[in-house]
Amino acid sequence: MVTSLSITHSSKHFPLMFTWKIVSDPIYNYVTFNKEVEEPIVNSILLQRLRYILQLQTAHLVYPGAMHSRFQHSLGVMHLSGVVAQDYTDKIIALYGEEALEGFPARSLVEAARLAGLLHDVGHAAFGHAFEEMVVWKNKKIPPELNNHEKIGVKLVEQLLEDELLKLEKNHDLPHLTEILLELLRENEPSAKILNVYRWIIKDSLYPTDIIDFLRRDSYYTGASEYGYIHHERLYLNTYPLRMKDNYILVLDRTAWGEFREYMVAKAGMYEHVYYHSVNRAFDRVLNEIISRMDSKYNLSDRVLMISTGNPYPYLELTDVFMYKLMMEHALYANDEIGRLCRTIMIDRKPPIRRVGREYILYASKGLTHLKELLKIMFSQQYRERVQKSIYEEVVSAVRERGVDYEDIWIDVLDISPVSKSVLIPSGSSKKPNLKLFLGKKSGREITLDRKVDLLEEGLPLMIIFRAYIARDKYSVELEPVVSKALESSMESVLGLTRREYDEALKNLFQHIDSVEHKSMTM
Repeated sequence: MVTSLSITHSSKHFPLMFTWKIVSDPIYNYVTFNKEVEEPIVNSILLQRLRYILQLQTAHLVYPGAMHSRFQHSLGVMHLSGVVAQDYTDKIIALYGEEALEGFPARSLVEAARLAGLLHDVGHAAFGHAFEEMVVWKNKKIPPELNNHEKIGVKLVEQLLEDELLKLEKNHDLPHLTEILLELLRENEPSAKILNVYRWIIKDSLYPTDIIDFLRRDSYYTGASEYGYIHHERLYLNTYPLRMKDNYILVLDRTAWGEFREYMVAKAGMYEHVYYHSVNRAFDRVLNEIISRMDSKYNLSDRVLMISTGNPYPYLELTDVFMYKLMMEHALYANDEIGRLCRTIMIDRKPPIRRVGREYILYASKGLTHLKELLKIMFSQQYRERVQKSIYEEVVSAVRERGVDYEDIWIDVLDISPVSKSVLIPSGSSKKPNLKLFLGKKSGREITLDRKVDLLEEGLPLMIIFRAYIARDKYSVELEPVVSKALESSMESVLGLTRREYDEALKNLFQHIDSVEHKSMTM
C-alpha cells in the first residue's frame, strides 16, 4: 500500500496549533474539532439547526433506524475532509515544493477544507432535497443566486459567519482562511488552480468526502451495511495531485483500482435499494405534495426570497421539526387535503399508491444500444418525458378493463449514477460527460500517468429504473403479471430494446460447443 509522505514542511503540524474536543462517532469511532476556530462555527445557528433536519427525509418510514441528522453527517465530512486535506497537502509539498501552494499557508488550506466539509450542507431546509425540488426549483421568483441549497448555503455563510471567520483567521494566524473557504463552497471554480485540489476533496470529483460519508453513514443507520462498506482510506492514501502544466489532476495509484470499482458498485447499490426503495419513493411523492401545498398556504418560498434581502432567519426556521409540527396539527385537526396527506405520513404510514409489477432496469453494461438510450433519457428531459408518457399509456391500456384509470397509475423513472451529477452531466461547451479516471504509479518522488480510464467504456454501473405504481384501493395481485408484461412490452416498443440479440448470441454460442469437460472445482 502506498502511504502518505513524511516531510519537514508538513501540514501534520496543523493539529498541534489547537486544542481538540473529541466526539464519539459510529462510523469513524471518534471525530474531533478544535476549540479555537471550529467550535464557534459548530455552535452557530447554521450548524445547530442541522440537528433538526434528517439526512434521509422519509427513509425512516421504511428503515426505522434512519433517524440520523445532517449535523452528524456534517461533522463526519469535516473529519474526513481534514484527513484528506492534510494528506494531499503533504504530497503536494513533497512533490513540488511549498511554492506549489501558490502563497496559501498549508495550515489555512487544511482548516478551510475542514470548514468546507462542516458547512457544505448548511443551505438545506426542511426535508432536504424534497424542499429544494418542490419550492426552490419550481418557483420562478427564486433568483439564480438562490436556486439550489449550495448557493443558499454560501449566502448564509456570507451573511452570518463571514465576519466571525475573518476575526478567527486573524486571531489564530490563518491567512486567507475565509477567502479559501468561500472559494471552495462557491459554484464557480476557484481562480487559484491549487484550490481546485481542495475543492475536489469535498465535491465535484469521483469520490468526494461528502459522498463517502453519506454512503457509509446512511448504510449504517438504515441497516444496509452490505451496500455501504467502502475502503475509503485506501482510496485516499493512493490518490495523488499531479501537476500538469498550470493545472492539476487527481491520479489514483493502480493498486487501488479494485477499491474504486467496489465504491462505484456500493454507491449504485445504495441508490437502487435504499434511497430509491419503492416504498420510500411512494412516501416521497406524498411528501412532495404536502410541501407544494404548504408552500401555497404558508408562503414557504417567501422565506427563501428573504435571504436576498439580508434577513435569513425565517429560512433558518425551516427544519424538519418545524414542518412536522405543522403536519401533525393538520393530521390531527384538519379535514382538508393537506390533513389527509399528513395523516398518510404521520399516522397511517400507508401511501395512497403502491408499486405493481416488476421493475424494468435499463443497464448501461448491456451494450451500446442500451447505453445510448440510457444517456438520452438522463440528458434530455424532453426525451425522458416522452418515454415516460409512452410507458404510462401502455400500462394504463393494459389495466383499464380491470377498472383502473389514468389517475390511478404513476410511472417512476429513476437515474442511478455512481458519480456525481456535477461530474456526469456536461456543462458549458462540453458535448459529452468527461468521465475519466486517471490511473498511475508512484515511485519515489515521481508519479507516472499510466492510462485514462473511460468509465463508460469500463462498465460504469449506470442504470435507469422504471417502476409502475397503482392507487392502493385499485390494487389486486392479479394485476402484477399484467403490469409486468405491459412494462416490458412498452420498453421494447418505445426504446427498441429486446432480448432477441441476447437470446440469439446464446443460441449461437451453444451451437458451436461440441462437448464440455466437467471438472470438480473447489471455490
